Formats: sequence, structure tokens, C-alpha cells
Amino acid sequence: MEGKAINDHLNLTISVSFLVKVVAMVGLVVGGWYQIQMGMSDMERTVQDLHTEVTILNTKMADMEKEHLEELETHVELKEEQLQHLEEENRSLLQRLGLKKPSS
Repeated sequence: MEGKAINDHLNLTISVSFLVKVVAMVGLVVGGWYQIQMGMSDMERTVQDLHTEVTILNTKMADMEKEHLEELETHVELKEEQLQHLEEENRSLLQRLGLKKPSS
């Protein structure tokens, strides 16, 4: 028994509609990938801008807090001076009324 001879000629046929579908699918995949990359790039830019804005706002806030603390310290110093002046005035009035002996 002899086996059948293998045909040396290979005919490969591809239908045009199948080829169009493959090209369309490749185009859709590439287009989708490109859109995703552009979206990610836009998001990275947005995040970078937000980070810069937050950094600037933190700096401004720190400056405002420092300014406010300085104002409060000045206010406290003024109140302490007023309190000291009132205590001296009160002591002087009590001494005039004879309710308190002069301190030596």
C-alpha cells in the first residue's frame, strides 16, 4: 500500500471581508489604546496642576497662620500691659482710700 503523496502546492485564500474585519479590529484596538493614553496624560497633567495649587495654598495658609499668630502675640502683649497698668492704678486707688498699705 502506497500512501497518498503530499501536495506541494498550498493554496491560501483569504476573503476580502475577513481582511477588512481584521484591519477594522486592529484599528479599533489601536484607537482605543491611543485614547486611553491621551486620557491618562490629561489626568497626569491635572493631578500635577492640582498638586502645584495645593502646595501654593499650603504656603499661603502657613503665611496667614504666622501673621495671625504674630497679631495674637501683639494683642496679648497689649492686654498684659493694660492689665499691669490697671493693677497699678487699682493699687494706687486702694492706697488712697487707705485700704492697702504702700509697698516698700
